[in-house]
Amino acid sequence: MVRIAIAALLCAVALPVGAQDAWRDDYVEAVRAESGIREAMFTGPVSFWASMSDDGTRRDGFAEFLCVVAMQNGMPVGDFFVIKIWDFHAMLRKEMREIGRFNCERKG
Repeated sequence: MVRIAIAALLCAVALPVGAQDAWRDDYVEAVRAESGIREAMFTGPVSFWASMSDDGTRRDGFAEFLCVVAMQNGMPVGDFFVIKIWDFHAMLRKEMREIGRFNCERKG
C-alpha cells in the first residue's frame, strides 16, 4: 500500500519516455533491486527519482553510484539526466525532502 502511494505521488509528474531510451527500463529495475531503495522511476527525459530511508547522511555518493549503474545498463554516450534521492518517510508525510543528487552524464 505504501509503495502504491509513493508511486502515485511520483507518477503525478512522470512523462513518457521514447523508444530510443529502452535501456532505461533495465536501469529502473536494476536500481529497484539495490538495497535500501523503496521506489525508483524516471520522471522525465532528464530526471530520475529514487526514494530511500533517511539515515541522517547525504546520499550524493549513492546517487553517483546509481549513475555507474546507468552506464552498466546501457546508457548511451552523450546522454544526461539528474538523479535525485528523496527521503521515503518524508514522502509518506507528503513532503519532498531531497537527500541526494548527482548530474549523470556519459561522455565519449
